[in-house]
Amino acid sequence: MILRSILFFTFILIFILLTEAQTTRDVEPIKPPAPAYQSQKKQEKNFFSRIFQKENSATYDEDVIEFRERMKDVQKKKKKEAKLAEKPQYSNPLYFGHKKPPKKRPVGKRKFCDECGLVH
Repeated sequence: MILRSILFFTFILIFILLTEAQTTRDVEPIKPPAPAYQSQKKQEKNFFSRIFQKENSATYDEDVIEFRERMKDVQKKKKKEAKLAEKPQYSNPLYFGHKKPPKKRPVGKRKFCDECGLVH
């Protein structure tokens, strides 16, 4: 009986000590220093001010024009990349990523290729 009570109190004491130990969550992280400049805060708008605010149609039209110009540029770039991808060095598997197809040497004279990692 005494042994049980001693073990019970020892268990409780160990449990209390372990729960009081400092954990990694208790440590506050070091805050980075404040920036040397202060950005200007945007004026916060509430729900009603956004509803009754008039839209500036001139800037909207300008934004649409800018967007369409950017989309044309992207389309040009994609066409150019597709045209490059049609080259045999990219589309033909015999090229192994080389500009010219690699030589097929006899078995005894084959060399390790640094470019593609194959022996040919």
